[in-house]
Amino acid sequence: MKWLKVILGIYLLLCIGLFFAQEKVIFAAHHTDEAKKYRAGYEVEIPLEDQLTMNALIIPVKAGTRSKGAIMYLHGNKGNIQRGIYQTRTMRDRGLDIMIIDYRGYGKTEDKPRSDNQMLTDASKAYNYLKENYDESQIYIVGYSLGTGMASYLAKTNNPAHLFLVAPFTNLTAIKDQYLWMFPDFLMKYKLDNAEHVKNLTTPVTIVHGTDDTVVDYKYSLELKKINNKIDLITSKGQSHRGIIFDPLLRRALDRVLK
Repeated sequence: MKWLKVILGIYLLLCIGLFFAQEKVIFAAHHTDEAKKYRAGYEVEIPLEDQLTMNALIIPVKAGTRSKGAIMYLHGNKGNIQRGIYQTRTMRDRGLDIMIIDYRGYGKTEDKPRSDNQMLTDASKAYNYLKENYDESQIYIVGYSLGTGMASYLAKTNNPAHLFLVAPFTNLTAIKDQYLWMFPDFLMKYKLDNAEHVKNLTTPVTIVHGTDDTVVDYKYSLELKKINNKIDLITSKGQSHRGIIFDPLLRRALDRVLK
């Protein structure tokens, strides 16, 4: 009985530790010095609350070219706008401006993530900034990995032209269960529930996912397809989590929609 109490005590401490440390597990934010100048585009500051703003980068179409709309890119849990510039290079030269946002704690955006609702609300404010400058029929959303949870929410609550989900999960609780199944689901403060967001989605959706993704299992895309059979699921055999954002299949999918 004594050993059982010790084991239960240790387990309880681990649960408490996971609850308070989950931001460090989920978010691998890379900060950027305020003085840094990005090698492409221009920066904008999107008001969030009080004096806090979200830093975003707009990469416009080439000089002399008229923009046909915009791509909103939501990056994964690592990196920041700097990495986003690299990841979006295959999305350029399609006559569309590109907006990359940094979540709280990423890049030059201050503060830190605190809740699911906060992240979704922040992303909505960034999308509203785009709506002030483009008709929604000209806005395309691309979410990668962690960013898919916000991207699908924006498509659910707005009317963009198209939604691209690259290496998506069903929700973050499922990811927790993939790695830390022994801990209860109610510890999760973040869900970013793609499964719920795409359930009755009318916006056209394209998913691109690799079968050799060891970070976000390919099975989640299959589950999302079952939830909404209108989703166009593009499978890249043998592709990894990091490689999928540069995969030729993603480029072709973009070409078909953004032609």
